[in-house]
Amino acid sequence: MYYQTWAVMCTNVPHERVFKASGSNNFYMGLLLLVLFLSLLPVVYTIMTLSPSFDCGPFSGQEKMYDVVMETIDQDLPAFIGNIFVYATNPGLIMPAVLLMVLALYYLNAVSKGYQQANIDLKKKMQMRGRKRKRWASKAI
Repeated sequence: MYYQTWAVMCTNVPHERVFKASGSNNFYMGLLLLVLFLSLLPVVYTIMTLSPSFDCGPFSGQEKMYDVVMETIDQDLPAFIGNIFVYATNPGLIMPAVLLMVLALYYLNAVSKGYQQANIDLKKKMQMRGRKRKRWASKAI
């Protein structure tokens, strides 16, 4: 009990200046990030899957617009960088990486909620301990 009390008192020190708007600021930044990803989805889908027009444009003669990027990497960069880019854009590598990031976010969120609950429990223990001391002090007088 005393070790937990000491840990709470040492690690949960309030900031000198209180920022009440910081929570809403994080919300708006997260909302902007979500809108950015949602707006990029159609563009990425178009570049990766749809075939361009045959007659005109920089993508003429290509099966997909993405092939121009790969062709440029093959011609202008050293071979090992092209191989790294091919392996890095492989869907078999991207999908597990995305799933791993989602699982990491879920884990970190769960750990954060657990720490918050532990802090609440320790504060309640400290309050109960303080009440017991007050009762004990009033009885001793």
